[in-house]
Amino acid sequence: MHFTLELPGSEVRDVAAHGDVLRIRLSAASVRGADGERGWLPGVTLRLAGATSTGDAPHAFGLLADGELQLGGRRIAPLPLPGALSGALELALHFSNGSVLEARAASLELTVADGAGFAPDLSC
Repeated sequence: MHFTLELPGSEVRDVAAHGDVLRIRLSAASVRGADGERGWLPGVTLRLAGATSTGDAPHAFGLLADGELQLGGRRIAPLPLPGALSGALELALHFSNGSVLEARAASLELTVADGAGFAPDLSC
């Protein structure tokens, strides 16, 4: 199962830092399937290694109003899911609640939990 992740519209469950690893778990990831169909996927995790972050981590949850990932100064969108990137990464997440979380990292791993099921977007 391969998808592409769109940060805006996704919902962040929680953010946790463990040393230089930053883990961002999504409760509902806004994704597109291989056929371009838009929908939702639970259980998506972004794991940034060699990371430093700034912003309001305790309030970094809920709907993402905007989000951007850059690799070497070049925007990467949409993100391959599952997938991995390495290099000079910069992630900026802007939440609907007004919180902002920014991170720099050496690598990013995007994973999907086993058994996560795709739900098509049924909005008109």
